[in-house]
Amino acid sequence: MNLHGDFEGSFLTNILQLLCDDHNTGILQVRSGRKICKVFFREGAIVYAQSSEQRARLGEMLERDGIISAAQLQDCIESAEQNKNAIGKVLLEKGYISPEIFKQYNNRQVEDILYSLLFWKKGKFDYQDTPLQFDGMVITQLNPIKLILEASRRIDEMSLLTEQIASDRFIYKKVSRKGSGTNEAITFSTDEKRILSLVNGKHTVRDIVNASRYDDFTVYKSLYSLLTSGLIEKVETKKVPANGFDFDFTLGIYTGILEEITSALAAVTDERINLLVRRVKNNLAPAQAELLQDFHISSSPQVNRKAVIDACRKSGSHKMQQSLLLIDSFNGLCHHLLLQIIPMAEESRIYDLIREIDKILEKVKRYPANSVEKNKILSDMGNVLNDAMKQLRLTPAKPKAKRLFSLFGRK
Repeated sequence: MNLHGDFEGSFLTNILQLLCDDHNTGILQVRSGRKICKVFFREGAIVYAQSSEQRARLGEMLERDGIISAAQLQDCIESAEQNKNAIGKVLLEKGYISPEIFKQYNNRQVEDILYSLLFWKKGKFDYQDTPLQFDGMVITQLNPIKLILEASRRIDEMSLLTEQIASDRFIYKKVSRKGSGTNEAITFSTDEKRILSLVNGKHTVRDIVNASRYDDFTVYKSLYSLLTSGLIEKVETKKVPANGFDFDFTLGIYTGILEEITSALAAVTDERINLLVRRVKNNLAPAQAELLQDFHISSSPQVNRKAVIDACRKSGSHKMQQSLLLIDSFNGLCHHLLLQIIPMAEESRIYDLIREIDKILEKVKRYPANSVEKNKILSDMGNVLNDAMKQLRLTPAKPKAKRLFSLFGRK
């Protein structure tokens, strides 16, 4: 059986239930904008899932929970890239985790991906019956119906949470509890402790999601609990530096752009994305390659921030030169990665990618502070996108993708 089409609202749950009821074996691929998710079925049970949004998720969860160290995770990522192995397999081979721990966290990873998928509001899907090959891989065995019920509960609860936390751009700060004892008198869950540690009056909700490595639902639920306990409160506005450009804002803009580009690459190449990016960095000028040497899309915002700041300091130049070099380095990386995509992706997908990058650049245009950096980002990234458009016109036309029918049809 093959299914394909568009979905909106809760229609995706109907597809999962159908595949479960019919005991299908095959792969369901779902797209929403630049996001891509693959769900693998064996006789109606979900045995594996992959998401473009959650690369290196397994390793991040293990590090977050203190099962492995940051150094061990980085060691495994590098080994996985060099040998083209799954990170879970490397973790087991190096003895950093037991098979029991791996199975437990692998199940959680698949569940998290599926819960996130069922929050998607609309998109396209394609299912094909096909034999599955999982040589040497540890797979799970999940009942889609139980997942659907839990996802429905989370969606209902999330609608209540977003009434209180209406935007992921909100910023919260800790509240001093004078006369009420210390926070130690309050019992926190592990999630709440982690989220509270990241509330600092500067991080947005989205920053906290990225830094904590939790899904949106867990972060929103924890923040809501902390709000109702009176431990945190909303900061009305994010301060803008009186002079110059916000370094964190610059880093956030380019991280967003690179996430869009690497997601598009993941859809058209079998090469490991971290390995591909590392190879492309070799095309940059030496100073640019050195600046971005330890910047990795799969790393947390804090890790990347520290890596870039340390590299800027090592350059020995003053702050303005550091800032301009950073922008040049990111623009060069974006340029070379776009050149990788153009020969492989369909024309429509490249135009979609450029539109998504344009949306991110709109945030730069709305940034309150005028500065050399702001103008440089807009001008130079505009040139990068214009060059990509020129290269696209010079590239021989690729076959158009089959048009998907509304809702779904059986072939």
